[in-house]
Amino acid sequence: MSHTIYRPLADAGEYPRFAAFPAAASGVGARTKRFEEYVADGDYLPHRLWVAERDGEFVARLAFWAPEGGQLPWSADYFDFADVEVGAELMRAAYAALVPPDYSVPPHPEGGRPDYHLFLPPDWHERADARSDAAARIAAAERFGLVRFVERLNLRWTVDDGLPPRPTRLRFEPAADRYDELVDVMMRVNENTLDAHVRRDVERWGPRPAVERMIADADGLPDGNRDWWRLAYTPAGAVVGFMMPVKVPAPTLWYVGVVPEHRGHRYSDDLVAETLHVITAAGEDRMQDSTDVGNAPMAASFARCRYTVTGRRIILV
Repeated sequence: MSHTIYRPLADAGEYPRFAAFPAAASGVGARTKRFEEYVADGDYLPHRLWVAERDGEFVARLAFWAPEGGQLPWSADYFDFADVEVGAELMRAAYAALVPPDYSVPPHPEGGRPDYHLFLPPDWHERADARSDAAARIAAAERFGLVRFVERLNLRWTVDDGLPPRPTRLRFEPAADRYDELVDVMMRVNENTLDAHVRRDVERWGPRPAVERMIADADGLPDGNRDWWRLAYTPAGAVVGFMMPVKVPAPTLWYVGVVPEHRGHRYSDDLVAETLHVITAAGEDRMQDSTDVGNAPMAASFARCRYTVTGRRIILV
């Protein structure tokens, strides 16, 4: 009987074999760029790319992502296989090798393990082939021990989509040098947030520590770009919300929010639009963002600011 070996790639020379492994024809697991482009950006390294091998042939693959320079993986993806049990065993072997007892990265500052991000076509709910392929990957991840956490929309904006008009009804001020005020505003936003990750962090650590960790993690990124952060005010001086764009490696909104008493006026549109003007003034030409499927108001703001939904993503933790 053939023996299955679970191992990382030996070196970069195995990248082509990893990239050529059959992906789901339904588009489940597909990324927005070619694998080679992610490698060129420093997102994947041989020791974080794992395969199941039988009789010299790859029968499953699993990738772990980290931003360029990251010492430990932040998340897992590129999870493809023909047999669910082989997929589960590959995940088990790879996590055991790559997640040390003192594991800590910005998404998991107090330990844990990398999330598995299952990338999905925008219409996956309506297609039987995509639902089947997604179910197989979820089943393998659950056999390993992960649990489904949230489904998110993946969104992209580029300069070709056009800049929305620059907002004029709010005044924006740099936020990085107003730490106490930024913390207070973020705590108020979090009181009834629709973001599942933020709700989890507030429950885990408490309102202020959760916000302080969020700021510290953003500030600790290699290209955190504190100069992009803003607090927003009405002309009368009442604070409305904040925006915190960063680069990981493409620009993204690390967090954005409107305080409860100013919701219902589409101020989130102003925050997103101002973000696009700030990052383009800095020479950037795109944003990669996401929001929970259940956060309909934020999804609507992105749409009004000319973002495109590029797919969906289920996160298992």
